[in-house]
Amino acid sequence: MNLLELRKFAIDRRVEIRFGEASAGRECLINNKGQAQIPGERKDFRIEEAFDAAEQFVIVDAKGARHLTREAMAKEIDEAWEKKGAGHTVEEEE
Repeated sequence: MNLLELRKFAIDRRVEIRFGEASAGRECLINNKGQAQIPGERKDFRIEEAFDAAEQFVIVDAKGARHLTREAMAKEIDEAWEKKGAGHTVEEEE
């Protein structure tokens, strides 16, 4: 799973995805248009760094919020591509 896949998922599913450390002021979000944003006042970090360190993701839609681990989020993205018939494969990182 990478940031581009997360953005595509947010667009396709029309959801907002939050990740990062909200308690440390390093929360990020991907809106339903696929735009990456840093809400709040602290903006002295890169979204990519917060994404790489994120272990928890929150998918927010009209039904509410779902909290997922990194592994569950990756699985959700893979399943979405399979349903779409995109033949998407995930490369494992060391």
